[in-house]
Amino acid sequence: MTINSDVLNWKQETKAIEVQRIESGYDGFFRIDLIDFKHTLYQGGWTQTIQRELFGRGEAAIVLLYDPVSRVVVLVEQCRAGALQHALKSGENEQAWLLEPVAGMIDSGETPEDAARREALEEAGTRLESLEYVCQFYPSPGGSDEVLHLFASEIDADLLPTYAGLDEDHEDIKIVQLPYEEAERRLQQGQFNVGSTIIALQWLFYQKRVL
Repeated sequence: MTINSDVLNWKQETKAIEVQRIESGYDGFFRIDLIDFKHTLYQGGWTQTIQRELFGRGEAAIVLLYDPVSRVVVLVEQCRAGALQHALKSGENEQAWLLEPVAGMIDSGETPEDAARREALEEAGTRLESLEYVCQFYPSPGGSDEVLHLFASEIDADLLPTYAGLDEDHEDIKIVQLPYEEAERRLQQGQFNVGSTIIALQWLFYQKRVL
């Protein structure tokens, strides 16, 4: 068997970053920073200066609600700005309404757990007794600094309202209860199109292994 000499000569790379500039390009409901940086190369040396526009999205909490007694998962449906252009191009307005777990930005001074509990009350009208940590992840690290903290919580789905959301945030939310079998079927058939929905349900069915 021939072994590549690069494998024999492998050693732990030293990784370093030099940030040369961070400048505010826009600061409104969201933030855009202009950043210049360079980093070390795997094979030695440094990159040239890399210029990027970084979407400052911050950190958010997500919580997947599910009822192990009624065997349903609970998602929220609402119109989302990020899907508007795709909906308009397709000529099918309903594509702008997406199914997601309860989620929201983490406010200043809040922990991810605090935000998850607050959002569950605002978006699904339920107070959470307990939270199970699942993971945290970057949804789009090529151009956004957003970090998502994913939790799950068992609830009594019979106590949920049909609609929820805060008027001051222009939220018009429909609470959707999906039987386990339907949610898993949709997941397997690629019918969900929101990353947090897919990750949360994969955890529930294939790591949590609800029965």
